[in-house]
Amino acid sequence: MFRQAKVFWTFRAFFVLLVGMALVFLAVHEGFVHASAPSGVTATDFYINNGSDPWGTTFDSQGNLWVAVPGCDPNPTCNKDDPPGKIEEYTTSKNWIQTIQLPAHYGQPLFLAFDKQGRLWFPAPMSNALEMYNPGNQSFHKWKVPTTNALPWDVAIDQKGKIWFTEHGSNKVGMFNPTTHTFTEITTPATNSNPYGITVDSHNTIWFTENTDAVALIGEYIPAASKLQEYKIRNGNTSGSGLTPHLITIDHNGNVWWSEGWVGAIGELKISQAVPGTNDGVTEHFYTPPCSSCGTHTSGIAVDNNGNIWFDDSSQSIFGSFTIASSTFSLYNTPTSNSHPHDGLNIDTHGNIWFDEEFANKLAEATVS
Repeated sequence: MFRQAKVFWTFRAFFVLLVGMALVFLAVHEGFVHASAPSGVTATDFYINNGSDPWGTTFDSQGNLWVAVPGCDPNPTCNKDDPPGKIEEYTTSKNWIQTIQLPAHYGQPLFLAFDKQGRLWFPAPMSNALEMYNPGNQSFHKWKVPTTNALPWDVAIDQKGKIWFTEHGSNKVGMFNPTTHTFTEITTPATNSNPYGITVDSHNTIWFTENTDAVALIGEYIPAASKLQEYKIRNGNTSGSGLTPHLITIDHNGNVWWSEGWVGAIGELKISQAVPGTNDGVTEHFYTPPCSSCGTHTSGIAVDNNGNIWFDDSSQSIFGSFTIASSTFSLYNTPTSNSHPHDGLNIDTHGNIWFDEEFANKLAEATVS
């Protein structure tokens, strides 16, 4: 009798353990909120002060947020008759303080970046130029990109003050020297790579995404060695997969992260395991979209002070975070439904998450308690 009871309780304990393990697996697989994930997330939004179709964002040295407002939705270009775009400034005191109207013959800004001199740089795909606004004397300047129809797109500034940008239409990455006013262009091996996002790491290495799903690569350019290297996201044929890497960022450990467009995922490249020409060190992290029939389009991406990866999904009208230590997602609805949050996700020094809601014509802020 004692032996039977002992077997029963041993079996019961084993069953409870199995159930517990199954629940943990389900929670991780489905991306449920867990103890170490961001909690108490509150999001609010407000209309853009002027213009329409808010896009990229950046912060100035005072912590004010600047928003590119092209006034059109490039796909990948706007109409040739569309007027020049605008740039809006939003202060840390929570109000819009100025609208900067671009002059005639300037283009529509999509992405923005400040240099150490406080000058605001923005590629303009529709005018095929790199453009700049100097808030100090309120002056504008522009330089035509050497390659015709290059569609200069995203922008990043390296530690030496050089301006780097992707050429979405010419399969190149461009660099502009603001001292000599000269361009350097680096061509990717693939003729249909359509470079999109770009960033600079702590070693002054340039990282960018190659956006076509038939290519779907992460590019690395080392200026000191004039060396271009590429990393696969997946092995095999990716044509038609919807894997279109968009924006790109660097985490606190120097690893590379990017948004993956139409496949509902973010990607990671661990530098310590990376081998050019392979997908060694690459992991794709997939989340479960709340709307099964809406499609997905992961675009904005950034890293917060705690090392969490934040992103948004324009088709789902959600934003979310990924906690690296436990590989789990937390997803949140945007304040306005069907708002199409896109490429403007950014995080300020206080850990607040900002993103554009392009189709709602709003800017949103999410705070984490």
